Amino acid sequence: MLNSHDFHFPLIHYKKNKSNKEWGQAHGEELRVAISELYEIRKELLLSKSPHLKSKLKEYGLLQFSKTQKMSANLSDEMMGIASGSNLTIHDIVLINNYTDFRDIGETQDEGCSTVHIQKKNNVLSGQTWDMHQTAKNYLVLLHVPESENGPESVILTLSGCLGLMGINNKSLFVGVNNINTKDAQNGIVWPALVRQALIQENLDEMRKTLWNAEVTSGHNYLISDYKSGEHHEITPKIKEMVSRLSPKEEGAIYHTNHCLGPKVLLLEDKNALSSTTHCRFDLLKKNIDSVIDSKTFYQLLTSHEEYPKSICSHFMAKAIDPSMTCGGGIVDFSHSEMKFWRGCPHLDKNYKEYNFKLIDNHFIGYL
Repeated sequence: MLNSHDFHFPLIHYKKNKSNKEWGQAHGEELRVAISELYEIRKELLLSKSPHLKSKLKEYGLLQFSKTQKMSANLSDEMMGIASGSNLTIHDIVLINNYTDFRDIGETQDEGCSTVHIQKKNNVLSGQTWDMHQTAKNYLVLLHVPESENGPESVILTLSGCLGLMGINNKSLFVGVNNINTKDAQNGIVWPALVRQALIQENLDEMRKTLWNAEVTSGHNYLISDYKSGEHHEITPKIKEMVSRLSPKEEGAIYHTNHCLGPKVLLLEDKNALSSTTHCRFDLLKKNIDSVIDSKTFYQLLTSHEEYPKSICSHFMAKAIDPSMTCGGGIVDFSHSEMKFWRGCPHLDKNYKEYNFKLIDNHFIGYL
């Protein structure tokens, strides 16, 4: 495995009145070394498990980019800017963004994640852990995207060279993602572009339509939420299904790990590719979700080591089974307009780092 350097979880502020391509160019230039390293790592990981894809990387990458262009010219321009700024090709940037979907086409597995939405009388909360191959942790980045004619202001957790993994916009709309393994993978859009496309919407109805109209490459569960409701949608190339929902003023919790919940999507699930921790984490959420009363206890749940190493903050690294670990996460406290994003594990990592924001007058203000 190639060396993985720690790039210290930088916060990148995209400049106002610049185009998406200029944002991408700045992203690529500032993180050029990190992007190049992550590309080499992800390519090596992919081909070590799916060597038959070696001759297909360019073909599939260009096809997935063309599909993404049809969905969003602006986000495709941003990817082109990242490629230019980092001195990589566009199909290299596609591989970094759509690595999990390349992986699903190649029938390998190494990612998890848990998404949660909670509604109580005095608190509405959304968030997730980000479980990825351990090498990804050092390449996590936080993006601050300004408001523009193309969309609202947003804060986005992502990886070097990627458009977005999860985030929230200043309309108080949140999107989170976790992987599901289905047998219908085919070349479509890069899923981080779908995250960003969801975040330029103005309301939950538009976010839902964006997900359901997307020509995706592989299966993912998307949590979309706002200050009054939340929904989980399992989205695959062939099936789109809402699998859980909390309506306005309804109290309770909905959560998802990495096994399919929708009866239609379940018929497509690849049982051989399931995350080895998914049912453990789901059961832990079910057991402990009622203990969450505020953002502090929510954070404690998402960083919990109960049943370690198959915990919600997961560190299950058995190579032959599932080499993923919790690399970070994020939570949104809608009731108090506060959010936290973190890199690493607060219990185990000496290089743990977090950012905290508050939404004031429709702008994200950072604080320690």
